[in-house]
Amino acid sequence: MDITTPTAHSHVAHSEATRTSPATSTGSSLLAIRVADVHKRFGATHAVDGISLDVPQGQILALLGQNGAGKTTLIDLVLGLQHPDSGTTEIFGMPPRDAIRRSLVGVVHQSGALLPDYTVAQTLTLFGGTHAHHLPIDRVLAQTDLSDLARRKVGKLSGGEQQRVRLALALLPDPLLLILDEPTAGMDTLARRHFWELMRAQAEAGRSIVFATHYLAEAQDFAERTVIVKAGRVITDGTTDAVRRIDLTRTLTIALDGTRSTNEGQAARVTLETALSALPGSEEWLIEWPPGQVTIQGPDLDEAARLVLAYPGAHGLEITTSSLEDVFTALTA
Repeated sequence: MDITTPTAHSHVAHSEATRTSPATSTGSSLLAIRVADVHKRFGATHAVDGISLDVPQGQILALLGQNGAGKTTLIDLVLGLQHPDSGTTEIFGMPPRDAIRRSLVGVVHQSGALLPDYTVAQTLTLFGGTHAHHLPIDRVLAQTDLSDLARRKVGKLSGGEQQRVRLALALLPDPLLLILDEPTAGMDTLARRHFWELMRAQAEAGRSIVFATHYLAEAQDFAERTVIVKAGRVITDGTTDAVRRIDLTRTLTIALDGTRSTNEGQAARVTLETALSALPGSEEWLIEWPPGQVTIQGPDLDEAARLVLAYPGAHGLEITTSSLEDVFTALTA
């Protein structure tokens, strides 16, 4: 399993120099992000406690953790917005602020000051002037579904619309790395779907993407790699599929018309329950009998499925596997 489990603000990158490729002179690619044994304390709180993390170019990584786990502090350290007490962070092999000055990084924060009296187009034009090169503003407006709002003042936008403005500012310099901290906060379901469609297009274009989110389904559907942080430490790091397989629990649900609350039905249920308990591995199962059906939880339910499907009146078999949210809850509770 490709997984390890250790034991132990500004919205847009400003450019003060011409953007150049971060590749070395030999043509070899660098890591998009390198975090080496970083520590950060706030008084008695060890917000980041010895985290090391390498993010290759082109990777899509989800950073997960409960509130206070250290996600936002880690992102601030990666961006150079805070300085570690010890350890180092690099972006494309250089200090974070150097990468930011070269417009290699675009950032979307959950919140933060925008210019409420400026229109959306004026905001992008103003921030575009801080970069040596940037994408055409009309193109960025179209990408972020803001064209119809270009002349509206930012202060008149909804929270989700303002978040799309932050995304537009992040995309404006055509960065190689996007760092997103709760990027879909305030967006409705349709807006979140459109956002991740855009992010998929950005990933296909070769951008590295690191995002923190409380919407676990977004991480499950989008991230190639998932890192879970608890109490300032990385507790799980692996491909998203591998992280989901930490908990191999499956849930089988099937309707059983012959087990309803009659004497005959109760006898049939006892017969089926006896047969299930005789199957190999049944000692690991949790079996429940809601009216007219049975649910079984366990790591391997193939034999159980064969048995209940042969039962008269059985129909509507469904087997589901643990979600990333299930695993996250189990690891961080």
